[in-house]
Amino acid sequence: MLEFIRTKMADTLEETHEKFIKEFESLTPDARCLYVRFANRKGQVFRRDRLRYAEIQSIPSSLNELSETGFVRSPEETDWDDLLSLHTRPDLIAMIRTQREGNLPASLKKRDLIDLIRSKIPFESCFPEEERREFVVQEHLNELDYLFFLYYGRLSSGLTALALRDLGLIRKNPFQSNFKSRFNSREAALAAFSLLKVSASLKSPSPEKVTQLALEVESWPRLDDAESETLYHRAIYKLGRELERMKKPELALSTYSRSDQYPASERTVRLLVQTGDHEKAKAALTRMIDDPSCDAELLFAEDFYERKFQHRKVGRLTSMLREARVFTIDETNRDRPEAGVIMSLARENQLAYHTENIIWNQLFGLLFWDLLFESETSPIHNEFERKPWGLDSGVFFRDHQTHIEKRLDSLSDRETAIARIRRTWKAKEGIPNSLVPWFPGSLDLVCLLIQLAPEGSLSSLLALMAENHRSHRSGFPDLMVTDANSIRFIEVKTEGDRLSRTQMTRLEQLRRFGFPVEVGAVEWNVDPAQEYVVVDIETTGGKSQWHRVTEIGAVRVRNGRIIEEWSSLVNPNRRIPKSIVSLTGITDEMVADAPRFEAIADEFRAFVGDAVFVAHRAAFDYTFLRTEYERLGQEFQCPTLCTVVASRRVFPGLKSYGLANLSRDLGVSLDSHHRALCDARATAEILILINERRMEMANC
Repeated sequence: MLEFIRTKMADTLEETHEKFIKEFESLTPDARCLYVRFANRKGQVFRRDRLRYAEIQSIPSSLNELSETGFVRSPEETDWDDLLSLHTRPDLIAMIRTQREGNLPASLKKRDLIDLIRSKIPFESCFPEEERREFVVQEHLNELDYLFFLYYGRLSSGLTALALRDLGLIRKNPFQSNFKSRFNSREAALAAFSLLKVSASLKSPSPEKVTQLALEVESWPRLDDAESETLYHRAIYKLGRELERMKKPELALSTYSRSDQYPASERTVRLLVQTGDHEKAKAALTRMIDDPSCDAELLFAEDFYERKFQHRKVGRLTSMLREARVFTIDETNRDRPEAGVIMSLARENQLAYHTENIIWNQLFGLLFWDLLFESETSPIHNEFERKPWGLDSGVFFRDHQTHIEKRLDSLSDRETAIARIRRTWKAKEGIPNSLVPWFPGSLDLVCLLIQLAPEGSLSSLLALMAENHRSHRSGFPDLMVTDANSIRFIEVKTEGDRLSRTQMTRLEQLRRFGFPVEVGAVEWNVDPAQEYVVVDIETTGGKSQWHRVTEIGAVRVRNGRIIEEWSSLVNPNRRIPKSIVSLTGITDEMVADAPRFEAIADEFRAFVGDAVFVAHRAAFDYTFLRTEYERLGQEFQCPTLCTVVASRRVFPGLKSYGLANLSRDLGVSLDSHHRALCDARATAEILILINERRMEMANC
């Protein structure tokens, strides 16, 4: 990697980077190897006793060499958070109890414990000098991050891609081998790197970090460079949002004022209205309507102006949903409402296809394939890139504008354009890339789009995608509906769904370019004979990727009554935390002789059968069970109904929709809350009441 950077990107290196490379290459092979190991691991603080690498002859001597040359050091107080993060939650609790008396709240998370330690215990008491010797801290992180950035084009630490390439486990891209630097100057590279670091630091920032960045914002780099300019506006928006969360509207407004781009412009107007400065808000909206930075900004400005200053009661999003055509669909399609609408349209002799974003990105990628991937100036800068650099900042459009415009003009000859697309597909099919998924049958839909699209519509939309792919790659309607001579699009929305600003923008664009578009609202047909299996699970914790199921309870409902039950304890093959034991009453001893999930997986699947899967907060139970089946290499997929969502709709105005409170308000028995079968029975009774109310509403 260093050789690649030195030969292709030498003009983007500062003296510190060149010095780092030179000093790294002067290390012994074992010391270099150990530093590479550090570079490929998470964090920068490591326990000495856990450094075990068979290819390194002597870890201690390699560490000594790295220490003497400044590549690692001993921990200091600035590493306090990282040192504490290496400890488990019980370790942190024990650390607190050695310094203070009294019970700790059971709800304290690891982050809370770290903050408590830092506020109550001196650093030297937490980590005396002899204990600090057990750890080592990696140095030169900024130089290393910059080198990774030059190579990958993003803040991506690690050499995994190179290792997997050498093992033959991932393919290099086949597009080209004569790579060039992605930056025209050192200043542009450093500016982009600096702004990406700012954005990264705003993912989960402390209030102190946000305040510090707000004070430093004036010194952020701004160059006449499309990539860094794009990153600058994104960072401004992120910082402003964090300042809003900290309840600092004036500082947020000052920050947003540095950007004239959407969505910072939207937040500026909203804050002006919140702080009572209506005249400034009105003037800003007028400017945005007269000269919008993008379609999304124009849509917001027009809609907000009408609602706030012309007293229209509802916005466009709400209006479009209210005006939507209603499709009444069988509940067995709850996991695939688009398929239900397609079947409904088929009964009207209309052909519909679930296309969403796919065909648009396929058309874009196929039409510009050579410019994106194969020309001398294609923005591909290393052997792993699948997406051309500069698509999101306008660099691609700027560098290829003449060719792009000629290619867009060629769409006016539909038959020639279709022939070109088919040739490209045939020649390139299967090549990994980020734009064209090679789904069987989708090529015909792309060609159908070219054939039936209104005159000039595709060139207008694809030009926007070429200018800023990030802002125009998604939000397209779910369904493409065709007949012999026309094409239209439908965005499908189920109960509880909202129409996002991106989707609304895309619908407005399609309509402006001549496509008929509509929203299709799905209502579920309540059939008394429909079978539901109401499920509740208990688990060892809240995250399905880390925790396991300890109990499953399920009841079958048909014709408004419970007709069958199934339940089992499950051995999670791990300890059950005390907090979970106190909540559920399920102990390690109770599940010790219970079957593991793989032993009951087939039986549970058979019990569910083709029924609608129902649960209270269904996403939790369903995700856990899907994850359990994935561990067995199996798929678990059912139409799902959430009684929380449904009860909010049919029983509005209740103070709480938690299972205990909802059961109390609806007069449903809940004897042993947080035991699976009991909770499943209560949820089933709630479902029966929900369906009774739904049928009443349908008959009104």
